[in-house]
Amino acid sequence: MAVATLMACAACTSGGSGGPRNDHASAAATKLAELAGRGAAATYTAAYTFHQESPNSTVVVDVWHAPPNLRVDVVGGGATASFIRTPRATYSCAMKKHKSSCFTVAGPGRPAPAPFDVGPATLFSDDLVTLSASGISYLVTPATPVPANGGLPAATCFAIKAGLLTPQPAVQPGTYCFADTGVLTSVTYPSGNTAQAIQVLPVASAAKFKPYAKPSPLPS
Repeated sequence: MAVATLMACAACTSGGSGGPRNDHASAAATKLAELAGRGAAATYTAAYTFHQESPNSTVVVDVWHAPPNLRVDVVGGGATASFIRTPRATYSCAMKKHKSSCFTVAGPGRPAPAPFDVGPATLFSDDLVTLSASGISYLVTPATPVPANGGLPAATCFAIKAGLLTPQPAVQPGTYCFADTGVLTSVTYPSGNTAQAIQVLPVASAAKFKPYAKPSPLPS
């Protein structure tokens, strides 16, 4: 599905060095890891606009996050592509007009194979866990904070890229902004692709983690 490649980005930004700057960066990396850990454990519902620079396109991404449950809907072009992870299995679902379908793409505790591990789903799950566990190994620079606005919380921002000791696979380089709860409010990649929260609520309905069609096994 085309939406599976949305937000794929490349090119890293360069970082500097120096004694005092390293101390500052270390404190920022520690704060980044702390906020990412909060985000990985948080329960919330959020809506985002994901904008891709080339080719120019924008979709809405709805997220329901209640660990270990996760659902990410990518909505665009009159269709919805859903990634749903539960303790029982991981599902890939699609809905267009009055037709819907779901496939079981991974068993309990197993990673979803490509192309079902869509970028938006990784951003709200595996990336947060990675930054929480190894954020201090990244090159992290404080970025301009974002004040509260229009019902969205204030956010602390960090420009990050992988360092020499960062475990692979690494989180994509970019500027990541977190609310105090750890919820991502925005991400800007070097490519110009962006993710921007437009609504955040501190609840997530359990019903949202049930596949909306009877799951079938993947065709062999």
